[in-house]
Amino acid sequence: MSLDPRGAALAEIARLADQHHITAEELAALATESATPSPAAPSEPPAPAPLHARGVLVRVLGFLGGTFVFAGLSVFIGLQWDAMSSAARVVITLGSGVTAFALASLARRERRFQPAATPLYLIAAVLEPVGMLVAFEEYGSGGDWRWASLATSGAMAVQFGLAYVVARRSTVLLVAVSFAAVGLCTALDLVALDDGVIAIATGGSLVLAAVRADRLGHRDITPLWYFVGTAVCLAGVFDQVKSTPFEVVFIGAAAGFVYLSVLLRSRTLLVVSTLAILAYTGWFTSEHFADSIGWPLALVGFGLFMIALSGLAVRIDRDYVRASRVV
Repeated sequence: MSLDPRGAALAEIARLADQHHITAEELAALATESATPSPAAPSEPPAPAPLHARGVLVRVLGFLGGTFVFAGLSVFIGLQWDAMSSAARVVITLGSGVTAFALASLARRERRFQPAATPLYLIAAVLEPVGMLVAFEEYGSGGDWRWASLATSGAMAVQFGLAYVVARRSTVLLVAVSFAAVGLCTALDLVALDDGVIAIATGGSLVLAAVRADRLGHRDITPLWYFVGTAVCLAGVFDQVKSTPFEVVFIGAAAGFVYLSVLLRSRTLLVVSTLAILAYTGWFTSEHFADSIGWPLALVGFGLFMIALSGLAVRIDRDYVRASRVV
């Protein structure tokens, strides 16, 4: 008479226990351990729920509502600006921005108001710095405008940085890093660094911030940083090496960004660095080989060599690098 699957499994367990001299107490302890979840095991984050038609509609209405609120404030400020006193100008700009930020912080705590949080954060990111600059203009005594820019961007970066620690929203992080980049650029300009060095430092910082944001799960906002950071950084490199014996450094920097794009799997990095190489090649040709036929042929030959080298690299990776990892 054949046993059912459960009975067959129990019979097999009994046979193996008898063969290896396993006691019933040991089996009971093993069953208890298997039934108890390990406290050290990290819990997997829940998968994000797919957006349904209702969720999309709520978000769209939230963004549209924020847009109309901002448009209404802008029109009102524009119409009444000349009739306002200095205090009223500061209150209507800076006060509205602080109010929008406070409302955004409250809205993100309530599920039904969460779609309105992002537009309110963006309104605050526009009105607050405008209000600070208006306050400097109305109550300041002159001086270098860069100090006002540094104070404004620094305050905004700190405010939205602290807000990100609490809210963990991509929009808040985008605003915080953007103002931090503006503050860094202004600070380096105040210490009279060369424009090329400032561009390299600011662009490189944006790329590093994008890499970190990718690892924190905010990949939806990093393409903008990759684009601006890479373009600004390469522009700074070109400014430093242009018309010098070290012009080839620019090609090396652009090739380095191509390599980084492969490591980070970023199409934005790849597109910007590739366009930079093509633009530099066109500029170099127009400067040094405008009437030469051999130069384009040399470029084609070098490109074919690089393609062949890439195939060799793939082969080496497949036959040696991956094989060594398996071993």
